[in-house]
Amino acid sequence: MGKNWYAIQVWSGFEEEVKKELEEMLEKKGLREKIETIFIPPFKEIEVNFAPEKQTVGKFYSGYFLVFGEIDEELREEIKKLEGVLNIVGGETFYLFRNEEVENLIAQLEVEEIKPKPRYQFMPGDKVRIIEGPLTNFIGIVDEIKPEKGKVKVLVSIFGRETPVEIEFTYLQKI
Repeated sequence: MGKNWYAIQVWSGFEEEVKKELEEMLEKKGLREKIETIFIPPFKEIEVNFAPEKQTVGKFYSGYFLVFGEIDEELREEIKKLEGVLNIVGGETFYLFRNEEVENLIAQLEVEEIKPKPRYQFMPGDKVRIIEGPLTNFIGIVDEIKPEKGKVKVLVSIFGRETPVEIEFTYLQKI
């Protein structure tokens, strides 16, 4: 049959636990040579609720992970017995991923690894405090959000005049 990529559907949020169970089962039953790679597609996200920034790792396809190997009927039944496994994608007939599909996914994830996606909770008109930098403790109003830069344009009163200042998400705290 040859080695292919398969997707295994599991309980959402339990990908790591099921992966560990799968690895233990493969070792115990002497089937380790049948599965070469187990891959849980991650993504990184910077979450800015309140300073300091918090970097979180979520799942790119929550509830699924990919395996590269040779899954026969015996191994398929063993995998389906694991707690948390819902199915091997494709039901009774396997769905095989083409190598190009998985390589494209991995390449996309590497790009996201280099440039994390910022998540923020600022809206135009929000009152914020600057918590770092030369304007520490100044209070301003959010004028514009620039997610691609990871910055916010804030109107700050300096010497009695409203002055627009670009500040990173991580240097702001919503009040």
